[in-house]
Amino acid sequence: MRFFLLPLLTFIFINSCSGSVLKERATPASVAWGGCLNQPQTAYECANVDVPLDWQDASKGTVPIYVSRYPATKLPRKGYMFYNPGGPGLSGSRFIQSQGKLLQAQLGLDWDVISWDPRGVLLSGPTIQMFNNNNNEDDDFWGQLQGLGNYNTHGNLTVAEDAQFLSVHSQRTRPETDPLYINSMSQASKFDNMTIAFNNATIQKNGDNLKYVGTCAVVRDLVYLVDSIYGEGSDVNFWGISYGTVIGVYLTQMFPERVGKVILDGVYDAEKQANLAPMKWLDQDYKGVESALIKWTEACAAGTGPTCGFASETGISTSDGILSKIKQMLDTAHRTYDGTSVTASSINDDIRHWPYEYILQIIRTQLYDQSSWSWLDRLFLKLLKSQSGTSSSFKDIELDSRFFKRGPATYGFFPEIYEYNYVNFAVYCGDTIDPQGETTQDLFTLTVQAAQSVSPNFASLTPAYSPRSFCHNWKARAVERLPQPMTKKPKNVVLVIGNVADPLTPYENAQRLASSAFLGAQARLVKFNTGGHSSFSGESDCINDVVRNYTSGNPPKDAGNEEEDVVCTLKKTAFGRPPLSWGGQVEDSASEASRTL
Repeated sequence: MRFFLLPLLTFIFINSCSGSVLKERATPASVAWGGCLNQPQTAYECANVDVPLDWQDASKGTVPIYVSRYPATKLPRKGYMFYNPGGPGLSGSRFIQSQGKLLQAQLGLDWDVISWDPRGVLLSGPTIQMFNNNNNEDDDFWGQLQGLGNYNTHGNLTVAEDAQFLSVHSQRTRPETDPLYINSMSQASKFDNMTIAFNNATIQKNGDNLKYVGTCAVVRDLVYLVDSIYGEGSDVNFWGISYGTVIGVYLTQMFPERVGKVILDGVYDAEKQANLAPMKWLDQDYKGVESALIKWTEACAAGTGPTCGFASETGISTSDGILSKIKQMLDTAHRTYDGTSVTASSINDDIRHWPYEYILQIIRTQLYDQSSWSWLDRLFLKLLKSQSGTSSSFKDIELDSRFFKRGPATYGFFPEIYEYNYVNFAVYCGDTIDPQGETTQDLFTLTVQAAQSVSPNFASLTPAYSPRSFCHNWKARAVERLPQPMTKKPKNVVLVIGNVADPLTPYENAQRLASSAFLGAQARLVKFNTGGHSSFSGESDCINDVVRNYTSGNPPKDAGNEEEDVVCTLKKTAFGRPPLSWGGQVEDSASEASRTL
């Protein structure tokens, strides 16, 4: 099935989520299903369900939550599954309306598949506006992060001069009179000015609404939707992808007795998100990207089907050789970048003018999904040819239309259903603990350390490309947060899926969640031996078998250790059969997965 798509912690007392709140609002709503705005004449059903703005204070009023469902096409209905596609800030209604039939086919035609727009997203309240839609405010903002304004871009942090420029203050490697020291401090001050101004403008536009879009409230909304649609007290069946796994983990801790069939896929570390200052674990953001790029080079070198053009053009036949050539091209791109700005309108122009960081972010986003791996092959070919002087225009690359979406240029190409929604600033920062004195210079120093020890190619993206870099200057925090050990055991087994080379959520996050320190015996760990973000990144009969068995009441057998319970691999990569080195359940004998259950 293909879809498009720690160390010991110190816990700080905050108004924490708990299971029972606002008893007077426990009565389920009456849901009036109707046609959907985007697909009024189809089998998809949509509805608005009012929920309390503040689950702890009914006097604050209500907000609408927009729900979309593709109902079972075979009766009687066997089950229902709620989905969250990630973000935070992605639309669940769009996800269901674009992928509902495929999702249902994976579970069975007798399942409802259903999702909702989380708070502040698309058609759900409260209204959150980060930028004014009637001007270029968003382009101007991201332009500053790309070095087009006062704040200067940060460059390649494996290069000594760039690293010193960004971090000399904290490392005290130069005297205070040195121009490089002065420039470093100037960059920190400019970043502060920009992010503080952004925070202040956002508060001015949204006021207290920023406090009501946190994950605790989203989980309460989910439970209320289940009560209202499928009956009060019904099990919560939920599939969370990426940030959706945070919702799922919070569910296991806030309502462990309500956990039904829960799948956490592409695991974001919810405990660290809730308990650590975001910059203190920013190295996690890019830990998996290096592994994902290696997986791409392995698939390119092994090509048993469609040719990997980059391997053919260069004559390089090994993964190590391909990776070395890519790194050489990236180094050249960094050294020769001429300072030309990149905007949404000029994204398709001369590739020689693309900033180093922009190229890196394009690469990272294209590692998310097997369907974009062949596009990445064309990007590397174009970069190779531009540097050799044979071709420089990006316009003659045949683009998959799903990925040619002009949006904020900062974020590269995303499928349409993954339209970026800026509410993620409010969620990422609002869920975290209050700042503990962290500074932008601390952020810069930690970024350099991550680049030099964890992710030499991609960690330098952190200040400009991660909303979590703003949290020490973000004032609004959610009215409910979950700063506590996440060790409660849910009543039913949770299926945890992790890609071994996920460019966004490292596999170790899935391992940690399924370990005895967290969900333990109430989790089953599936290791998906591939690159890409979540199991939705590529087709696997093995994954489908595991999911179908699990949702039918037959979870994988517990291996009884801290390792994976099932290993799966892809049916095929963009370049043919997966390399033999990837191992796992090969797809020619996918039924073996069910024999391990």
